[in-house]
Amino acid sequence: MKSGNTIAMRRVQFALVMLIFSGLQVFAQTSVGNDEVIIVKEHDAKIKDADKISVAPNIPQLEDQKMNFDYSIPAREYKEMTIEPNPMKPIALSKEKLERFNQSYIKLGFGSQLSPLVEFMYNGKGKNVRYGAEVYHFNATPFSIKNQRFFDTRVGAYVKAFPSTFQFTTEFNFRNYINHFYGNQNAETLTRKQIRQTFQDYDVVATFGSLKKNAPEIDFSTKVQFNYFNELAGKSNEFFLHGGIMVGKKFLKVHSLSGSFDFDISKYKSSRQSLWRSYFLLNLLYGYNDQNWLARGGITLAVEGDKLYPLPDLYLQKKLYEKYVHAFVGWDIKYLKNSYRNFAFDNNFVNSDLELKNTRVSNLYGGLKGTASSFSYLVSAGFKQIANQAFYYNDYFDSKRFYVAYDTKVKVINGHLELGYNLKDDFTALLSLDYNHYSLSANDKAWYHPDFSANLKLRYNLKGKIVVGADILGFTNYYGHVNPSDIRLIKGTADANLSLEYIFNKRFSFFGNLNNIAHQKYQRWGNYPVYGINGLVGAKFAF
Repeated sequence: MKSGNTIAMRRVQFALVMLIFSGLQVFAQTSVGNDEVIIVKEHDAKIKDADKISVAPNIPQLEDQKMNFDYSIPAREYKEMTIEPNPMKPIALSKEKLERFNQSYIKLGFGSQLSPLVEFMYNGKGKNVRYGAEVYHFNATPFSIKNQRFFDTRVGAYVKAFPSTFQFTTEFNFRNYINHFYGNQNAETLTRKQIRQTFQDYDVVATFGSLKKNAPEIDFSTKVQFNYFNELAGKSNEFFLHGGIMVGKKFLKVHSLSGSFDFDISKYKSSRQSLWRSYFLLNLLYGYNDQNWLARGGITLAVEGDKLYPLPDLYLQKKLYEKYVHAFVGWDIKYLKNSYRNFAFDNNFVNSDLELKNTRVSNLYGGLKGTASSFSYLVSAGFKQIANQAFYYNDYFDSKRFYVAYDTKVKVINGHLELGYNLKDDFTALLSLDYNHYSLSANDKAWYHPDFSANLKLRYNLKGKIVVGADILGFTNYYGHVNPSDIRLIKGTADANLSLEYIFNKRFSFFGNLNNIAHQKYQRWGNYPVYGINGLVGAKFAF
């Protein structure tokens, strides 16, 4: 399942691409900031910081007023950031804003697993400038399973300036995350230090782009990003240098045209290999929107080493009946760069020496969506063909650790349903259902991927003083590859969580969370049961 082949960095391709397309300005499709690890799952259950289904409880967008350019400007005021009330919750955290009234706050909490929470957010502003800083720490020390503990510390700062019609942002973030290989451990022979794994992530981003309508009415954005990811115990590291530029213009009211160029150069180093990896993306996209028809058509050329991949992007949407019924159909192929960094944050128990390959996903889809009063819906079906689908499997010689294997050709039939209801700011409900049927070429099962998952999010605001939330995730059976003679059946279950916030006044609020109420100790990853029932209480002071 592993390969030791090393791919050399092809600087020649970069120079050639820049020469041929030097007149074309384009936008970044992927980056270290949004690298997408294709594990094809509709939930992302982790021991901590796990938000499963990334769907917002609001009415889905039915039509674009203009072309949407992904400026990928990450810096923003921290008051706008969603706050997870209990980052230890293993499944389906609802993202509620606790910082409603003031720009800056201090939040303190303590949980049932000896879990201190400390969070500080500061936001300041001047004429045409915004700036801020963040400090966050949370850790847990459970009692039932030895060394089932983690430590999560983050610091960050940003500056956002917007003189005239332009915007400049810069942001720095650092994260130190410590976990332990507590699964299937030999308590007599292994010390805590021997099973500890520490991830350190450094990220710096700078962007410059248009903010308001300028004289030629051209939208543009540029971006440069550097990331360094380090794993201390295994002495593996990875760095990325990513950048891109895009330009776009709307003309004749209903037409738009955009182009982009994106590059990513990285190096992954482990005890076994030193691997340079690079890609370059060139994109041209046309859009049309007359409020009745919405369409786009584009092509991206992805250059990886000596290989060239054409990536089409086609979409068509038609208003059938007012805002109530809109039909859509589309087909696109996406190029997705897998990295050690994203594998490590997706599955905290991966080995520090992995095989890295990039993924391409062809997705043909269609469906209906619409709104009626406070109700919204979206129903779709799709067919995906995936080249180099990544799957986790346990190390044969050390079942506490995971490797990544790739299936060269995977087919997925997908069905998706969203039902939403919003009653002003008082009550919100969102039900999301997903079904996936996998056809594999090199694996017996879609390891750690359930066929069916469902997520229900509920939120009730009682006169702006008490906010009650519920979050329930259910999924069917799935399989884990522990070793060839141990194919682990992980039974389906439901994970229910409750949250409560009492807003005393504009300065003070109190919160409490009760997670995994049914005390389900299922294994998200083989040999690693999640936390059982746990709770957290705390208070926040805003200023």
